Amino acid sequence: MCLKAYDLFVKALFCFYSMLWTGPVWAMPEKICDGGAALFQCQVGGGRDLALCPNYIDGALSGVQYRFGREKNIELAFPEEGFVFDAFKSNHFVRYQADYKLIKFNIGSYVYGLYSNYDGEGVGGGARSAGVVVFDTSKNSAAQVSCGKIYVDDLEKVISHLECDVDDALGCVTK
Repeated sequence: MCLKAYDLFVKALFCFYSMLWTGPVWAMPEKICDGGAALFQCQVGGGRDLALCPNYIDGALSGVQYRFGREKNIELAFPEEGFVFDAFKSNHFVRYQADYKLIKFNIGSYVYGLYSNYDGEGVGGGARSAGVVVFDTSKNSAAQVSCGKIYVDDLEKVISHLECDVDDALGCVTK
């Protein structure tokens, strides 16, 4: 009887440590930014990632590109040809216990809004949310794709390089 309990304990312990060891491997983000580190990356439904990928020249940030999909199958890259700042606009609102960041770009009649929000006044302490909202101006409808797991959130590093969208209610942080 003691031997069976001991065997069960050893198996359970082995399974537990196996999950701990392999857990971080499962949690690794895909290299959607051509092997470089993203400024923002999260996983959404279907195991796909959305990311804001940077480009550096002589160590200085020189442009960004939005990507959606998987490492081996990028479904959307904007702009298609490289990294820029001028195709994007941003908004940023900060106050005590709140930090809302938004980066927008247009593709045809669609307006994409990559967002990252922190609300420290939410139930249970700080609540973080992120994702992308796609607004179809021709149909006046929107679809939201929320992040399930946020890997990297450094949008503030790019916001200072982007023109502020003064027409957005979120406002602009002065530099």
